[in-house]
Amino acid sequence: MSADSYLAPLAPELILLIGAGVVLLAGLMQSGRRGPWVSMLALLVVLLAFVTALRQSVPDGQAAVLGLWLTPLTFYTRCIALGIGALIVLINWYQPVTEERGEYMAMILLSLLGVLLTASANDLVVLFFAIELVSIPTYVLIALSQTDQRASEASVKYFFLGAMAAAVLAYGLSFLYGVAGTTTIHTVTEGVATSTLPSGPDIGGLALVGVLLVFGGLAFKVAAVPFHVYAPDVYEGAASPVTGMLGFVPKLAGFIALIKIFSACNWDLPVVVWWIIWIVAAATMTAGNVLALLQRNVKRMLAYSSIAHTGYMLIAILVGPVAGQGPMHDGVTALLFYIAIYGAMNLGAFALLTAFRSQGRPVETLEDIAGLAVRAPLATLAFAICVFSLMGFPPTAGFLGKVYIFSSAFSLDQPHPFHGPLIALAIIGVVNSAIAAAYYLRIVSAAYIGAEVDWPVRTGGIPVRLGLALCAIPMLIVFVWPAGLAGEAQSAAALVNRSIQPQSTQVTSLAGQEGREAIPTGFNAQDRPQSESHPPGDSTGSKTQH
Repeated sequence: MSADSYLAPLAPELILLIGAGVVLLAGLMQSGRRGPWVSMLALLVVLLAFVTALRQSVPDGQAAVLGLWLTPLTFYTRCIALGIGALIVLINWYQPVTEERGEYMAMILLSLLGVLLTASANDLVVLFFAIELVSIPTYVLIALSQTDQRASEASVKYFFLGAMAAAVLAYGLSFLYGVAGTTTIHTVTEGVATSTLPSGPDIGGLALVGVLLVFGGLAFKVAAVPFHVYAPDVYEGAASPVTGMLGFVPKLAGFIALIKIFSACNWDLPVVVWWIIWIVAAATMTAGNVLALLQRNVKRMLAYSSIAHTGYMLIAILVGPVAGQGPMHDGVTALLFYIAIYGAMNLGAFALLTAFRSQGRPVETLEDIAGLAVRAPLATLAFAICVFSLMGFPPTAGFLGKVYIFSSAFSLDQPHPFHGPLIALAIIGVVNSAIAAAYYLRIVSAAYIGAEVDWPVRTGGIPVRLGLALCAIPMLIVFVWPAGLAGEAQSAAALVNRSIQPQSTQVTSLAGQEGREAIPTGFNAQDRPQSESHPPGDSTGSKTQH
């Protein structure tokens, strides 16, 4: 096989890698020349990688080489990460000082590269380094984003806690390697993928420890309880555009990694693992929303909001792939739909804080944005759309995302041993969404009816305002036409649905074929009631849509 056949499918990743090097070198130009050109070059690199990913056909998962396995999940993650990555570059356009803009933009590109490699990783070592490639540039970005003491403190705190999480993750992966005897996650031979990781309630003590440690290491990346304590301080210390990136990019990589590991375990986890994740999900959404009520700093509110949204997404992880009949009946599809929406609405909320300054400092508190609608009605409207979407208020895409997440918990059949607990968890999520409305409405009301303390000054220029608009507009479009994104999310989850078999996965001709009914989480194939099985051509099977 020629080198081109290996490298061509990795064109988006190669563009980001080479582009990061070029942007870094461009930052060495004379100060008068490198100003806006470095940011423009970074944006062109992301857009070129995005267009290249779209022009490539959706990977069919027929082969796994060089520790990578390109699947429909890879295609979906590429599009989402690069699409929102372009918005991240726009919102960070003028954030770094001119002398550091090359290093700053290169770090953004490398972090996005880590997300793409996480979605393609088929080796435990590759997966670990891909996740670290997501995280390490963010440590630098936090320090470069501002020159005050808070940024330095946040960067150091995030670095040391991130190093601890990396050690936990590496330790867990080493247990899985010891049990499997190989670092390969799936072996793909003649269109058939076979998982190398153990599964089932009797996976053994070493594998159980490995799965728990991996979940603990990834819980830091997604800001889940009890590994959430860094988020408020780090989010507050970093500049607002970097905070918007922190709320999405590591979270996307963390959940993609969880999907890959749990899929390799056939989504057949021991009961103790299931209950630990259930408790973490309930605690995460509750702690995030309750603590957000106590804040007056908008960045800290949104930090706790990010924690709460992690709790919602963990519901979908617990549900897992059920029947593949769309996001309302499939936890993985619902998660992939929701995290794309969350990335845009979360970034849009921080974009407004980037677009204004008050009394010579960044806008952060409720008092800083008081009465902002009078001075900037369009920007405030876009901001309100993003905040209402975070709240899950119709007619925004966030409402559909929460409906898909919570309704997926009801898709498990009555005989499922965790049918009741998952419904209870969904109810806890609905109650938490109602609690969250209190502080989301405080933010919007401050911008519209709050008494002005001081006129904020516009900053960031056209790129930031364009980024804010491009975050808000899809919230309305996806609500009116969710089928496009939902269909792509279902296609991305198709291979995950097919991987839940006791032995192997047939990946031939994924697109357009009828799928099998998935084995629910915590359910062994032999334990499924006979009445629940369906032939491959039955109407209850999954169908991939494009």
